[in-house]
Amino acid sequence: MERFEVYRYVIGGAGAAEEERYSLAPMKGVRYAGRDEPQGAAPQENSEAETGQHEPAGIVEAPEGSRIASLDPPILDIPGQGQVELHAIIGATAGNADGAGRAVRWRPR
Repeated sequence: MERFEVYRYVIGGAGAAEEERYSLAPMKGVRYAGRDEPQGAAPQENSEAETGQHEPAGIVEAPEGSRIASLDPPILDIPGQGQVELHAIIGATAGNADGAGRAVRWRPR
């Protein structure tokens, strides 16, 4: 069984509501250069989003031979399953994790 630490962080921008995000790599709180701005951010304001300190959220256990395909968003490449996005498995989204749910276990902190 392979184990992968999952980290939680909050992203927010000027006037935008804060959003929780997850990653397979910890980082210090910095200006955000991730996949997109928080919902409601106004790009014309020329203000960058900022992310808070990452904190451990839990551990994902996956079959032997699993490897990281993407740090943010958290995606694992699982033998026999292909690439599995972890958000539905850890409960961060309402997505369906039926097939991968049998191969991957989420152990929240």
